[in-house]
Amino acid sequence: MSELTIEPEMGEGGIRLRLGGVLDGSGAYLLRDQINQAGQPVVVDFSRLQRLSDFGLGILAMGLSEMPNEVQFLGLGHHAQRILRAFGVANAA
Repeated sequence: MSELTIEPEMGEGGIRLRLGGVLDGSGAYLLRDQINQAGQPVVVDFSRLQRLSDFGLGILAMGLSEMPNEVQFLGLGHHAQRILRAFGVANAA
């Protein structure tokens, strides 16, 4: 079971997913599924996470390459940005 919480919030032009707790491997799969099911632009807010694993970021990045909807990121640290860019996620800022 994942320690990740995902709070969806509707906004103009898309949905914001506020993350809390821990983004590990299992949490990354949950987040990937939520983004995939949104069917619209998504903003993922990492600013309230307590912990973020490199493995979880890798899983998320691989899943993002298969998604048709636009995904933006908020609250990523430099290390997380570098990991996502290494997997080809260009908008990881």
